[in-house]
Amino acid sequence: MKCNTILLSAFATAAALSLAACGGGGGDEGGGSTQNPTTPTTPSVPQAPSSVAPATSVPAPTYSAGDARLTAFTALNDYRVKMGVGALKQDTALDVAADNHLTYMKSNSVITHEEIAGKQGFTGVNPYEQGVAAGASKNQWISQAASGSTDCVTVFKNSVYHLQGITSNQETLGVAVRDTYCVLNFGVVTGANGSGYGLPQWGGQQLQTGSVAYSPIDNESVPGTFTATGEQPSPAPDLPSAGHPVMFRVPAPNATDVLTVSSFTLVGPNGSPVAARVLVASAAKTGSIATAIADSYVYAGVAFLLPTQPLTAGTYTATFSGARNGTAISKSWSFTVF
Repeated sequence: MKCNTILLSAFATAAALSLAACGGGGGDEGGGSTQNPTTPTTPSVPQAPSSVAPATSVPAPTYSAGDARLTAFTALNDYRVKMGVGALKQDTALDVAADNHLTYMKSNSVITHEEIAGKQGFTGVNPYEQGVAAGASKNQWISQAASGSTDCVTVFKNSVYHLQGITSNQETLGVAVRDTYCVLNFGVVTGANGSGYGLPQWGGQQLQTGSVAYSPIDNESVPGTFTATGEQPSPAPDLPSAGHPVMFRVPAPNATDVLTVSSFTLVGPNGSPVAARVLVASAAKTGSIATAIADSYVYAGVAFLLPTQPLTAGTYTATFSGARNGTAISKSWSFTVF
């Protein structure tokens, strides 16, 4: 039986990251692969990163009304625009690649990024090769998120590593949603300085200096429970059930960019602070509060507050205080839990 599995391939600087989640236990049923993708290469002569400002709109996609792909495309872009990280343009070649890979997963009863030559539906070992085989440009980075749920955007939003991945610096999107599966292919072209399987932290759509983004967004209504042990690698393997993650991010296109945390709190509807863990990028441990946990999978420029218990219904206020490369940042915002 196919479990409700989610997979995300992305990169935190040069570190490979392959994520899987299966409700209640983690891992893939049916032989799914969790191999790490190829580490990105850099040009022999480093080039200055280039990027574009986050887009507030993109051309209408070609999906017809009522198509599940349109629902996923619209949901993700609406959320990204509200966060301020930029809308994604449709890439029809990445659509084809996503659908081809969905066929592979369905045919072989797996949730995976990588395909095995000789297996039914094989088009390429990794998402980059799958994309190129479908006619996508070779001059880009291609990453992928895959799920055993057709409501994949909602699933990814209530996570840690997946959430930071789907709201990063991508520029393009290809979607396949059918037969209880969902595949999202992402592309980064601007300033890619190379090409391959993964998501670089440079190039693409970058927040402007001084800008911040966070999730849940202002006044968003979210579920109170996050199955931390269902995300692999798990951000909290000792927590079978946690609260909805809270993410704060700033621009960090350079390897030297650091977001330190001096305080990251969540206050519940009764006015009491919520017990939580603060996860920071490894380089941000020094300079952050002593209780901050260095997490090698957290991107530079990102910090998470992870409640250690499910959140009860009501209004919550998150407050972040810290610094980006030594420049102070503070922000408070509220959201609701159902």
